[in-house]
Amino acid sequence: MTELAAPPIQPRESTLAFARLRIELPDHPGALAAVGRVLAGCGLNVVEVSIHEVEGDRAVDEIVVHGAPMDYTTLAPALRAAGAALLSIAPCDMRGDPVVTALTWVTAILDAPARRSALVTGLRILTGIENVYVATTEQAMRWPIAAAAVRQRQVVVQRLAHAPEPLRATPDGDGDRGSGVWVLAAPDAVDPAHVVIAARPYSIRFTATEINRLEAVLDCRRRLIAAHQRPLWQKWR
Repeated sequence: MTELAAPPIQPRESTLAFARLRIELPDHPGALAAVGRVLAGCGLNVVEVSIHEVEGDRAVDEIVVHGAPMDYTTLAPALRAAGAALLSIAPCDMRGDPVVTALTWVTAILDAPARRSALVTGLRILTGIENVYVATTEQAMRWPIAAAAVRQRQVVVQRLAHAPEPLRATPDGDGDRGSGVWVLAAPDAVDPAHVVIAARPYSIRFTATEINRLEAVLDCRRRLIAAHQRPLWQKWR
């Protein structure tokens, strides 16, 4: 079971139209239904469910809900009684269909796929990773985890005492009340121009699902950049 070092992130506002709940629950039939009953009893309507990787007999689900105001102190005990653990509550905009969202992003970056801002947008809307910074490779070498990702040519995830400086300005980037943070670094290519760096509290680990989404976004962007740079006569072959 995931170690909870501190209470999860609190909503930034007292009233939320939509909220994203991150919940750890048993991986057996009926567990999600039990969570649904708890949420319904709290006046919350489930509008989206994303199931992340399974660890042993536990799973992590991300559930978008709409309804009455909520807080950790009232919702967590009710979920705990149903065998689930509330990892975080965060405000969110209501997402559209994920396929439409992905295609809209791809369409939007076709003319300039190498733009750093386009990559940041894609990561935030397609992976579920909010606290993200895209550094040039030269900038990234300041941080050992980013340098390791460049050397190893793959995603690296570590638990650190503090997030890299660009990520400390956001509520998710300053640690979990002394327990440290999870930090992720990923190069955008074998010979990278940029390195993606993300951070979140220790109680909310990066899942295999999120990492797979991140790698898919980077691969799509690489292919679009390569196609964009080919001479016109090659594009029509």
